[in-house]
Amino acid sequence: MASFVPSFRVNKANTCLMIKKLVEQIFVWVWPVFCFCAPLFANDLDNLINCLESVPSAENSVYQLRDNQGRSMDCLKVWSMNHGEYMAIYHSFKEGVFSVRLARSKNLLDWQFLVCLDEHASQPNIWQSANGPFIAAYEKDAPNSCWIKLRFYPDYAHLIQAKFSAEYDIQRTLAPTAEGTPSFESVRLIDNQIDQSEIHLRFHYYKRAEVDRLAEGRLTNFRHWEAKPLDQINRQIKKQGSSGNFGDRDKFNWKGKFYYLQEVQKTAGDWTSWQIFLCDSGGMPSRKLYIQSHHGSVSYSNPNISWVRNVEGENKLVVTLFLPSEGNAPKESGQLLYVLDPSKCSKATP
Repeated sequence: MASFVPSFRVNKANTCLMIKKLVEQIFVWVWPVFCFCAPLFANDLDNLINCLESVPSAENSVYQLRDNQGRSMDCLKVWSMNHGEYMAIYHSFKEGVFSVRLARSKNLLDWQFLVCLDEHASQPNIWQSANGPFIAAYEKDAPNSCWIKLRFYPDYAHLIQAKFSAEYDIQRTLAPTAEGTPSFESVRLIDNQIDQSEIHLRFHYYKRAEVDRLAEGRLTNFRHWEAKPLDQINRQIKKQGSSGNFGDRDKFNWKGKFYYLQEVQKTAGDWTSWQIFLCDSGGMPSRKLYIQSHHGSVSYSNPNISWVRNVEGENKLVVTLFLPSEGNAPKESGQLLYVLDPSKCSKATP
């Protein structure tokens, strides 16, 4: 037994050395092949992320977007009409006043102003039914305060004439001075009657007049409002290292699953630290998007993302982001719009 033990140890050492060398050889030969082929097996979500992060690779893009009156088209939400035109709701700032406006386009790059929907109003979003009505939601402002307002338009003709048939001002219940950036979660209308409706929104509230945090609410029959903070999401975003404002967001469908684009300010008061997160169907953050512009901008906010159909019947994904002047290239700061071809986002991009 005494002579067997040293022999066993020597054989074990030799075996370990052989295994180590074999693993090293496998790594040397297989790793480069894996790195080359990995993009070919990337899943659809990875490919979408690649497209979202690369503005220069988009089918079309435009920075500092303005309408034909020269007014900025900030925080716009785009949708398409059946006759091959595109519509946008957005806000503009002039002489100290925000206004919510409508414009239309035939190519997503050149926009014709149609009508002003409201003044002392900003951060708009819109819901379009399949058979007529529209609901606009936006921030309404007064000195030292803002709140969410909704307006109901029976059809497209009423919308483009700014003729609403009902409106509702949501009284703040979560914050003393400010609630805003509304986005639509879902809408249910019975016989297109707004007094027989259920509207689910997400929004932000100015928690303790210190910092913006996320919340959700439900408006029933255009009369009864109830809201609550999204505490779990707020905590998770904070755990990922962000202590600034958690604000605007937009929900979209990709390959049969819902996701959000969510703006997050990493550091309070630092406008260069605005960033966009991709979130899951519940709004929980999945990963930060490392967006690349043409000239190296780094700060992005107010995401909107919409499916549209062009005159050829092709579906496109339109992404809009606001680029603050802080931390961004002078020729890029302002409103960005870029168009993604889903067929290219469904393929690997090595």
